Amino acid sequence: MSTTALVLTGTLLLFPIIVSYKEKLHIIKDLLIATIRAVVQLVILGYLLHFIFDVNQAWLLLLFVLIIIVNASWNTISRASPVMHNVFWISFIAIFVGVALPLFGVILTGAIDFKPNEVIPIAGMLGSNGLIAINLAYQNLDREFVKEMSQIEAKLALGADPKLSSKGTIRESIKTAIVPTIDSVKTYGIVSIPGMMTGLIIGGVAPLEAVKFQLMVVFIHTTATIMSALIATYLSYRQFFNQRDQLIGRHISEDNR
Repeated sequence: MSTTALVLTGTLLLFPIIVSYKEKLHIIKDLLIATIRAVVQLVILGYLLHFIFDVNQAWLLLLFVLIIIVNASWNTISRASPVMHNVFWISFIAIFVGVALPLFGVILTGAIDFKPNEVIPIAGMLGSNGLIAINLAYQNLDREFVKEMSQIEAKLALGADPKLSSKGTIRESIKTAIVPTIDSVKTYGIVSIPGMMTGLIIGGVAPLEAVKFQLMVVFIHTTATIMSALIATYLSYRQFFNQRDQLIGRHISEDNR
């Protein structure tokens, strides 16, 4: 693709800008900022990856994967409840496991090689899915503790421990975090052709070979999503209780007003 063709393609954004202006949607500023950020960040990433691919050193590859995990973890902080602390480290552990285990699995099985051009894109996908799942889990965990406050306090009064009393809340938070991933997977091949498969086909790869790679991605990103949401939720829920196993419900309610 030529740069000229890319720039001309970018003019398609004029349509949503015009619609936004006429309908007074007030999204023009956000759209322009998002577009400029995407261009700048992707160009920088392109040069950085070009350098990493040329150097092809294991330590540099691992460092870049770690940077992906750290960045994803940092971007979950704003979604956490005000009563939570150590959010970064909780997210880091969850995303690290969600990225490391599937990535190790596909390298071990020979599905991909331990090379920058194969490991980094996969790590980025896994980190992104973990980030989205954890954000959803944090948001829903906060809402569910407010919604189920009376029931949880009743269970605590009857002698249940925090884990037992908030079991339903934990379950709902995890389900909310993973449902979007499951729903999107259901539509693959019927409603949509996934991104990796589309890119491979455009790049000239045979459709059945592209299907194999896409299925690999489905397997690992579903695993990463569920693992990240599960770990983050179970490491977080206890912070909604004080040292005497009392629900910090009043603070949650006030912060959500």
